[in-house]
Amino acid sequence: MYQVVCYEHPLNERVRSLLRLEFLFQQVTHAVAGHSSWDSRAALQGLFDLLALTGRNEFKGDLLKELERHGTTLNRLRQVPGVHAATLDSVLAEIDSVIGQVHGLDSLALESVRQTDFLSAIHKRNQVPGGTCRFDLPAFYHWLQQDALIRADHLREWLAPLLPLQQATTLLLRLIRESASPRPEIAVQGFFQRGLDSGAPHQLVRVLLPAGNALFPEISGGRHRFSIHFLEQPDPNRRAVQSSANVAFELVCCAI
Repeated sequence: MYQVVCYEHPLNERVRSLLRLEFLFQQVTHAVAGHSSWDSRAALQGLFDLLALTGRNEFKGDLLKELERHGTTLNRLRQVPGVHAATLDSVLAEIDSVIGQVHGLDSLALESVRQTDFLSAIHKRNQVPGGTCRFDLPAFYHWLQQDALIRADHLREWLAPLLPLQQATTLLLRLIRESASPRPEIAVQGFFQRGLDSGAPHQLVRVLLPAGNALFPEISGGRHRFSIHFLEQPDPNRRAVQSSANVAFELVCCAI
């Protein structure tokens, strides 16, 4: 099996938020496992971004609506011949479990993290270029000198109220990505376009290319159609240009 690189493009704002959440949770998880003070700085930056992204009052409700919609859609598959009932029951049970965890989200604990004086001071200075230098925030610098395990414990404590959102994000994106299989396509002279059925819940476009390919896709689109320009940029100091060759790739149009 050859290695592939997957490029993704969301087709609505809700999936756009899910992809950003996934990215931030991955960033924070990686940084918390690190041992240097720079890892802890990166983890805190990810935490601040997560708190900002999830700060809307309706965010929790949006996640619940999406989980419930997926559950309803999958439940209809019981009427489809050949569907593996045990697998379907397992997925629906997982959705119900995550819905329960999101309902049980500790809003007070999350707000307590937002209002922590130590974090608020760092976040405020973080808006200033170089504002978290050692002389600006001696309390932060002192914390960064503590043992990596102690810093990791603090970071996990601050992240704990966000875990139900992480589980919901992971499950939703997994269901979306698994809703369709790759199909081979050709981009004529580096360009591909396809219309979408506006009545179908298309949510995500995925483009798969072999690892090491000299080209990368620039994807744009929305509810009705999407287009892909395959670009080459051998030197990052120069503008990328569209390929004039026919490009073979695999396409996944995820809809659930």
